[in-house]
Amino acid sequence: MDKKPNTKPEGKPVVVSKPFLTGDPYDKTTLQTALFFFGSLLVIAVVYLIVCAVMTFDNLPLRVLLNAMVVFVTWAIYYSSGMSQGSIAVNNGEIMHHRRETGAEISKEELSRCYHPMKGYVCSLLGTLPLFLCAVILALIATRQTTGLGALPSWISALEAREEIGAPLAFYHESVPLGLEGVLRILIRLSLMPFVNMVGAGNPDGLLMLERFSPLLVFGPAVSYGFGYTRGVNVRARIHSDIARNTRKRAKKNAKAKARKAAPKKGPIELN
Repeated sequence: MDKKPNTKPEGKPVVVSKPFLTGDPYDKTTLQTALFFFGSLLVIAVVYLIVCAVMTFDNLPLRVLLNAMVVFVTWAIYYSSGMSQGSIAVNNGEIMHHRRETGAEISKEELSRCYHPMKGYVCSLLGTLPLFLCAVILALIATRQTTGLGALPSWISALEAREEIGAPLAFYHESVPLGLEGVLRILIRLSLMPFVNMVGAGNPDGLLMLERFSPLLVFGPAVSYGFGYTRGVNVRARIHSDIARNTRKRAKKNAKAKARKAAPKKGPIELN
């Protein structure tokens, strides 16, 4: 049986990529990048506090939709940031490969800064580690939150001076100290404010379940950043492909211009 010849589909873009050297998952800039990533998580928590404060209305489907969009946009930003950093790392790897091919010396530190598929995950996971540890502790010690005591009517204050009335009502004025659980709850809920809004403040069982799963949810930005970092190879390939396509177009245009100049000009037509 005759085999059909391998034909290339017309109009399919040609993918051009350059070789690059692979670095290490950890280098001297990893800790700095991790600290920057942790700082960005704190900034996002403040932004959540401002933006999500207006998304606590009673319409459940609309509330879930809007807060889900906030989560999607946040994770997309981290994905884009990781993709940009991955592209830069691949570019460094291409430069190091060119230097090695030309016989130039490459230091171990320069090589370690080149692209590695796990570098994005290492940086982002290290940056999320403090928040993850807080989430783990909260998940272990969290208890179901119940409604607190309501405020006493104003006319009661005039009667509290009497011992038989003031003594039974003394616990209304006792302040509850803010312990470890309360501090961790504030931090984690700020970091996961869109999810808190989706569950709703009036759902204590749902909030408790959210706190139980918070160690997994806090890794959302880190995973998005790490996955985006791995796409840096594709970004560099698209850049090289665009450059090659523009070069081919320019070459064809120049060839046509030269052909027009080289074509013999027609002389005047003689009439009998």
